[in-house]
Amino acid sequence: MKPYKTIIYSFFVGGMFALIAQAILAVWQAVLVGTPMEFFIGGATLVSMGVIGCILGGLACYQYVEEWATFGALLPFSGFAMAVGMKAVGPWTTKDAPAGKCVKDVVWFVLWFNVVFAAICIALGFVFGMMGIEPAFTVEKTTGALLFPFAFLVGGVLAALFQLLFVAIKAITPKVTPLHILMTAWMCGAVFAPLGVSGALANFSGEGFSVMITVGGYNMYNVGFDLAIGHIDAALLHLGSFALAVFGLMITALFTWIIYNAVFGRKPIHEVHVEKAQASIDGLTKHMPPSDNIEGFDYDVDPAASQA
Repeated sequence: MKPYKTIIYSFFVGGMFALIAQAILAVWQAVLVGTPMEFFIGGATLVSMGVIGCILGGLACYQYVEEWATFGALLPFSGFAMAVGMKAVGPWTTKDAPAGKCVKDVVWFVLWFNVVFAAICIALGFVFGMMGIEPAFTVEKTTGALLFPFAFLVGGVLAALFQLLFVAIKAITPKVTPLHILMTAWMCGAVFAPLGVSGALANFSGEGFSVMITVGGYNMYNVGFDLAIGHIDAALLHLGSFALAVFGLMITALFTWIIYNAVFGRKPIHEVHVEKAQASIDGLTKHMPPSDNIEGFDYDVDPAASQA
């Protein structure tokens, strides 16, 4: 596939996942506002997206979207949950790894990835907080129906930008992997926070920014900043919400593997996709008339008679 097409596809797919997340957020707002779990509205939205990625990934469907819109599928939390789940599916299907190792791989990846990068971003926020550096600018929160088109736009642009980054770096070194770009995306949420960019995107587009992995770095930056200025309660609240979201990521990732195993067993995913493609082709050809049967002419005649 031409690289520019993957960028275009990433835009539309990333935008669509942002729209879905915005709709899910509206549901959780209606359910959780005014309850003790109100602080977890954002986390509940992320976990809900993780469930979508878990189910579609376990059924070997989400991976199709990833193939032609890499970061349009991977940058949203649904794609990250699916990708982490594949950390178990991979060795389970290609190396006949035991179940214990598959679970260990998922748990270890979730822990080191989130703990290491959270610590870096908290430290960054703490330093800027101690220095008294506020965001360079702020944007008022968008409300109402405008959130949906703005979410689609920003979600699509972010997915396309990281897809463009992936294509550009891959042209320089083929060793780059999507994981490297996801790490970069996480850090970008914290790096651009002091400039006001992360906060502005979150306020302007809602889930267009907040369902993307970039929100992890931004939230942890805010935890560090709050700690530095003495807002301990706010910092702990955000940290608790983050911990619940990480736990949700771990569970949905494991269920990706559980669903996949229940449906396909140890069959590698490329074989699953080949079989699905062949089944689709067989289904189409089964209902097509023979190509040589033109205008209903009966070719089932005696060749000798036709020669006479």
